[in-house]
Amino acid sequence: MYLGEQLSTLDDTRLALAAQLGVRHVALHATGRSAAELAVSRPDGTWDGARIRAVQSRLAGHGIALDVLSLDVEALWPALLEGAPAAGSLLALAGQNIRTAGEAGVPCLKYRIQPIGVVRTGRAAGRGGARYSAFDVTAWTDDAPTAAGKVTDERMWDEITRFLETVVPVAERAGVRLACHPQDAPLPPGGLKGIPHVLGSVAALDRFLSITPSAVHGLNFCQGTVAEMFDDPGREVPAAIRHFGARGKIFMVHFRNIRGRRHHFVEVYPDEGDVDMLAAMRAYAEVGYEGMFCPDHVPQSDADPDRERQFAYCLGYTRALIQAVRAAQA
Repeated sequence: MYLGEQLSTLDDTRLALAAQLGVRHVALHATGRSAAELAVSRPDGTWDGARIRAVQSRLAGHGIALDVLSLDVEALWPALLEGAPAAGSLLALAGQNIRTAGEAGVPCLKYRIQPIGVVRTGRAAGRGGARYSAFDVTAWTDDAPTAAGKVTDERMWDEITRFLETVVPVAERAGVRLACHPQDAPLPPGGLKGIPHVLGSVAALDRFLSITPSAVHGLNFCQGTVAEMFDDPGREVPAAIRHFGARGKIFMVHFRNIRGRRHHFVEVYPDEGDVDMLAAMRAYAEVGYEGMFCPDHVPQSDADPDRERQFAYCLGYTRALIQAVRAAQA
């Protein structure tokens, strides 16, 4: 178990700060927002192995390893659900990029299956004037369907199966693990905007993992998103960690907390939510999880517009919990 961070930039100042805060492993987005970013994608969307190795070298200069790279499949899901001719080429592109990642020595790729993205209904006031991301299903007002129209549960599962049966064998041959992020937030029965409720429960994730049983097929275990699945997250999250962790299906962790329950929650600082984060860390240790813990969705603050201090606080908090659990095991 070790500290990690998700980055969208290779700016030297930002990398130096990460190293100073004890980060030695990162998950990197394939395309960054900084002008200093060494993008790994060519104009046609294919990845360049030489560029990936250049990124790894730049990170290594700060004592940081590239544990995870994001696999951009955001355009794939609308194409699949709409039956667009581009779906086949987008699936092939995903496979090609997985192979390139394997050739460059990238051990894991994270991705999302979220045709309508991360759903939220605004911001809630937090401590000291911070602003917390919030979701209240009763406040959701956008019922306009996507271009895919009304999608049934089984159609969604059929397209997920098509995707997995295409990419998982490629990942097995490439020696690359695929870490899927669950639906954030879990959708209500019937879904939203015509998109159904899948990947929003433990049972759904079990079904997802059973489609293509493989050691490389697992989860980007977003603890906050998993907490959003439950009516009693304080009790149910540690059980979910043990459930998936004991099977070796947790490939990376978004270590964040919420206050609330399924369909009604705010994302808070890790020390003030409904999940006992020390108990959660103990559960990861119990199942032998050995990967990284990344802060995610930290609060917004006018006093910290770049959110660097918000991330620093969450990193320090997480590192302390890792050290506390390790000390108890010694």
